[in-house]
Amino acid sequence: MTLKALLFGLVAVTVLIAVVTDLRTRRIPDWLTLPAAALALLLRVALEGLGDEERGLASGLIGFGACFGLFAVFALVKKGLGWGDVKLMAAVGAAFGYPQALTALLLVSVAGAAQAIVVVIWRRAVFDTVRNMVRRLLGTGGETAARHIPYGVAIALGSLWAMWWDMPGPEGH
Repeated sequence: MTLKALLFGLVAVTVLIAVVTDLRTRRIPDWLTLPAAALALLLRVALEGLGDEERGLASGLIGFGACFGLFAVFALVKKGLGWGDVKLMAAVGAAFGYPQALTALLLVSVAGAAQAIVVVIWRRAVFDTVRNMVRRLLGTGGETAARHIPYGVAIALGSLWAMWWDMPGPEGH
């Protein structure tokens, strides 16, 4: 079994468990994310050594750092994105390494935007959402109640999409 297959399997299992826990408890637990990140880095160093920016431990650390750093900024600035989401994305970054972690970040963002639109429509909150956005832009509105959107779902969808994106087509990449 190749390193990529092992890491893709690790990501798939991790994000699917994260979706279940996020939907049930609105939390993504450390017992899931921290061992997943550690195992991804351990597999990278064991099978490819220290490597460079695109292989081995170095690639995993770059992916981990990029994903953790970007999501940590969002968690500090944006209400609603929790540290479980940050650690889950960091584990995905450690498994994917550079540059695939960047692809995952982009696809997770697209999945998150799509998820937010679907949730707003599903909850019949389009008018309220638009009104609150305009108030915020004009600086005339007070704080509104935040709606919980389990971002673990977007991380899972974007990560699985990134794995699919990385697979060679019939003619190869």
